[in-house]
Amino acid sequence: MGARMTDREALAFAVRLAARAGRRTAAEHRATGADGEAGGALTVPEFLRTELAAAFPDVAVCGGAGMVRPGPPGPRWVIGPPPGAGEAGRPLCLAYEDASGPVVGVVHLPLEGRTVAAGRGLGCRLSVGDAAEGADGPPVRTSGRAELTGARTLTDGPAGWPEALLTAVHRKVALVASGGGVLDVATGRADAWLSTGPVEYGERAALSVVVAEAGGRVTDLGGAPVLTGDGSVLVSNGPLHEGFVALVAEAGAHEPKPVVADPDPGWADEGVALAEGMRALLGPLALRAEHIGSTSVPGMAAKPVFDLQVSVADLAEAARAFDGPLAGAGFVAAPYLRDHVPAGRTDDPKRWAKRFWSRRGGPGPDVNLHVRRTGSPNERLALLFRDWFRAHPETVPAYARFKRELAHRIPEIGAYADVKDPVVDLVIEVAEPWAAATGWHPGQR
Repeated sequence: MGARMTDREALAFAVRLAARAGRRTAAEHRATGADGEAGGALTVPEFLRTELAAAFPDVAVCGGAGMVRPGPPGPRWVIGPPPGAGEAGRPLCLAYEDASGPVVGVVHLPLEGRTVAAGRGLGCRLSVGDAAEGADGPPVRTSGRAELTGARTLTDGPAGWPEALLTAVHRKVALVASGGGVLDVATGRADAWLSTGPVEYGERAALSVVVAEAGGRVTDLGGAPVLTGDGSVLVSNGPLHEGFVALVAEAGAHEPKPVVADPDPGWADEGVALAEGMRALLGPLALRAEHIGSTSVPGMAAKPVFDLQVSVADLAEAARAFDGPLAGAGFVAAPYLRDHVPAGRTDDPKRWAKRFWSRRGGPGPDVNLHVRRTGSPNERLALLFRDWFRAHPETVPAYARFKRELAHRIPEIGAYADVKDPVVDLVIEVAEPWAAATGWHPGQR
């Protein structure tokens, strides 16, 4: 088919492919393989990648395993996380993006054989069964309900929600366990669907098109754009959306959840480029700029956010000089003026001072910028943590497993960091003898 295609062609192909992948998923779930689509050497993500690469050899294919970030601009297929073993009730998602973002979205329920598919400006349609002609199925629209009280609201498992959020929502709406999720909202069978996340980008990309074309709205729970939000999802029929956002805000119940992504081989080069660009942006007061944190360690699972460290001689002077350039690059200053002092240290906490800025949702990748004094213990710790893991790749999988389990069990980012800090302290206790034995020092390449 080649890379040049119309949106209608992309939509029709995506519907047919999602249905085929759904049959494989359902057959594997039932452990029968009777339809001839299941079995064989290919997993569902591999099957999708193979089919997309064959049909569109000049279009990138992302996702299916690990986290995908928004962008880069240009044509690409994005595969949502496929249902795993025993999870065939979850949706299978597929999206096509152009330079403006998602243009085609398909959400398919393998066990039910139901598909909603949409193209930008082409409407949203439902198909049931084979779905070979799903792109031309009957059009669907969200409900017209305008009263929040009693609205039929689906969830993806409120047992894991913060108590304040669960209480606030339960008192206002008719809260029911999710069946069809976004499919039911798009077809008007439900009024809203809430997920505290993390919902991976591949799924969010598909549902962003589906919901918009069905006449609804989708954001994160805080009302931010769903593609660049915190991984939570609020899908509504449209008229109810602001009411849901206000309900969550009034409850004070939503805090972004930690998201740990599979390692991306491109993180290393991207982090170096970001650090070089940061030093150029900030000028001579930035004595050194480094890519630090988990994304700087090859093979390490990490939150899909780049940590950069800029070393300066004077924090107050740097803060005054950096505010303007950083604001122009999309960064916002945060009131984090000191790092955690490792357990057992008797240092004056003032030695661990820093300045901190962050960027979310562009331009460019999400970044945490840590500005620390050159020669300070917190500047040294960040570099030692990175370099010790780089020198000991055999330890990376164990630390990555710890982070994944922690992110799964701890629902808030702040609590996630509080639990992780003492483990970092233990890593440094092991790394210090290595540094002494090898002559390691900060800034060593």
